[in-house]
Amino acid sequence: MMHTPRWKKLMFAASLAVLPACGMEAPDSPDTKGLDPQAPTELGQTRAALTSGPASCQDIKTANPAAADGAYVLFHGGDRSKPWSAWCRNMAGTPAEYLSLPSTGPSLNFSQYTAGVHNGGGTNVRTLFSKVRIDPTTLRVSTGDLTFSTSSGLLWHGDAVTSMSYAAAMNCDFGNPGLGNVDLRGTPFAAAPGQFVAVGSYPSGAATYSSDNQVVDLWGRGNCGWMSVQGADHPFNGRSAQFQLQYRPSTPASCQELKTALPAAADGEYVLYVNGDATRPWTAWCQNMAGTPAEYLSLASTGPSLNFSQYTAGYNNGGGTDVRTLFSKVRIDPATLRVSTGDQTFSTSSGLLWHGDAVTSMSYAAAMNCDFVRPGLGNVDLRGTSFAVAPGEFVMVGYYGSGGATYSSDNQVVDLWNWGECGWMSVQGADHPFNGRGAQLQLQYKPMSL
Repeated sequence: MMHTPRWKKLMFAASLAVLPACGMEAPDSPDTKGLDPQAPTELGQTRAALTSGPASCQDIKTANPAAADGAYVLFHGGDRSKPWSAWCRNMAGTPAEYLSLPSTGPSLNFSQYTAGVHNGGGTNVRTLFSKVRIDPTTLRVSTGDLTFSTSSGLLWHGDAVTSMSYAAAMNCDFGNPGLGNVDLRGTPFAAAPGQFVAVGSYPSGAATYSSDNQVVDLWGRGNCGWMSVQGADHPFNGRSAQFQLQYRPSTPASCQELKTALPAAADGEYVLYVNGDATRPWTAWCQNMAGTPAEYLSLASTGPSLNFSQYTAGYNNGGGTDVRTLFSKVRIDPATLRVSTGDQTFSTSSGLLWHGDAVTSMSYAAAMNCDFVRPGLGNVDLRGTSFAVAPGEFVMVGYYGSGGATYSSDNQVVDLWNWGECGWMSVQGADHPFNGRGAQLQLQYKPMSL
């Protein structure tokens, strides 16, 4: 049996609607066994909040055989807290990963062999790089790959020299030094320390790192010498060595920040950090990344009696049926941690009743009934996420109503019930919480227990 990567399964699952209510009957009273609103809720299918993602262009191709060459977001080691923007080349054959270099120009991401008296009257050979070949597993750059480079100049070193390898500076007459620059700003990578050495006949030179190791300025000269990556031998005309990079952790607080850093980012799951705090990660679903990004919290606990709201039909509802809405994701403000309960982008509803007009859906975190017979029911279940419900969020509203909001000991689960002449138990500020009428449910950060 062919193994399907977990990230691929999640991508597929995210495109499916959650299951309908399966015909489960509402209880006759709050004490009915099975859907007792006071009883603990059964935990449905859960998954780790920090899920895996595509780590290579081959992973992208496996998931989508029609994927063309272009920019894609990969995740180092499959870890969604380590996204980076890759250029996938040769997707019709054997895919190869390239790192796009946002910093480009005549003195950025270049290598130069400065011509001298020993080079046959030639001119400086300078190669500019816009992308470099990178191994997505080891994060090693193949410095001799010239696929996305342009070169100028011509000199002789035995044979003609027409190009330079990445991350190199060379000169062969003790005159003007060879020059080079590595600039990884705008990427999540930095140069590993101690990568460069002076090699050749009477070589001298230096590799000056910036404080964050994202920029390295090079110079080298000698009777014939170069400053380049360890292992580089005469770094011109495609001769290659391995340049080690390191992942620089970033702490984006919003999907917009991710989009700014990774313009190719598609809708999907990413790790964000509350207010950019590295100690408070959470898994967000970023929606509409091609336009104005929006954050959603994926609910790990799903099923017919998990993360649902129900308006239980009664004799005042025109002979209708219970309206139950199931939620797989909820809209969350990443700055305030408030959930917009009326957002139904990732929900499914069943049933139909009348409350003046037709009622076809319920808002998140609500329970409603209008005849004192069978209670409205609801459930909030944040287990498997990094959040809990703030205390005191729920109130009973309506005519002659009664109900309850029972919090679990860790505030991650809240069971709701309500009945009345017409009443609902919902978030403070909710007014008739159906058909997209929403309020703000305040969450609190709660580190996950893994």
